[in-house]
Amino acid sequence: MAPKKSNLTKRPTQKDVAQKSGFSRPTVSLALKGDPSVSEETRNVIRAAADAIGYVPDPMLTALSRYRNNQQTRSYHGTLAWIGFSTPKSQWDGITPYRHYHKGAVERAQKLGYNVEVFDVTQDGLNSNRLDSILKARGIHGLLICPPVDSKHKVTLPWDNYSLVTFGYTISEPRLHRVTSSHFQSTLEIFKRLYERGYQRIGFIFNQQVNIKTQQNSLAAYLSECQRVGQSPLPPLIEPTITPAMIETWYAEHRPDAVILSSPDWIQMKETKIRVPEELGAACPMAPLSPSRLSGIVEQSFEIGVAAVDSLVHMIEHQNTGIPTHPRFTLLEGQWKEGSTLKPV
Repeated sequence: MAPKKSNLTKRPTQKDVAQKSGFSRPTVSLALKGDPSVSEETRNVIRAAADAIGYVPDPMLTALSRYRNNQQTRSYHGTLAWIGFSTPKSQWDGITPYRHYHKGAVERAQKLGYNVEVFDVTQDGLNSNRLDSILKARGIHGLLICPPVDSKHKVTLPWDNYSLVTFGYTISEPRLHRVTSSHFQSTLEIFKRLYERGYQRIGFIFNQQVNIKTQQNSLAAYLSECQRVGQSPLPPLIEPTITPAMIETWYAEHRPDAVILSSPDWIQMKETKIRVPEELGAACPMAPLSPSRLSGIVEQSFEIGVAAVDSLVHMIEHQNTGIPTHPRFTLLEGQWKEGSTLKPV
């Protein structure tokens, strides 16, 4: 008896794409990877041929290829631009998270065969056209956009010709692909830990600028958790400037036994007469590293830099440029830091 034929449709291969497009298999392979050695016109023809026959990379072969590549030193692919926005009073690398973003980005880029070159737009006096000409002259296709030191600074860059990734929420317009901490998840975790330690009246103090920069995610998580455990939310203290006197007045009026607060507010809290943690527990969803004793969640800034480069290189390889129609948010969870501003477990 003749063997029964399979009903499975044969997966189109790169050989099929080569036959359809009229280009050689090596050229097809390079084009589908977005290799700049193949002209844009040729890449477009080959991609159109691949789409026409329903070509999709074999996930198992792709994984094997990536594994082999990771066992070898990656060849040089090009340079990524780190776009900074310093001010006369403050350099971008003077801000600890930004410095760690950059370090993570540089280390990851090197493993993937890229250099990272810094362009401080404000300090170097680079307007959009001048920066565009420099980037084109150096063959740079991807931009890692550091948040401006001055959050009110309006960012104007040559958006259309480059793959773009930014950090956090400071740059709200245009809406770009971004990598940041999951402030909502961090605050959920803090509230849960406070509640499990027996705190019953958990309050919320947040600098207004920080609240806006984090898209009110921490406030949303606080209100959500209050509802979950059946606690009536204490009136949040959210102001552009929060002073020690304001904290003491709020504390006397609402008598919380713990508070979720932002880093600037912890600085003000230390100037009050409130004893922490004896009278009031305190935790922050973006807690600084040691030697600060503040308990809370530490953002993984180095890993955020790593993730940003992974995202950017993927976009470069797939020729995704310009302001995205559907921006992607990559959120990384932080890590709990015990500190000493809460009652012991």
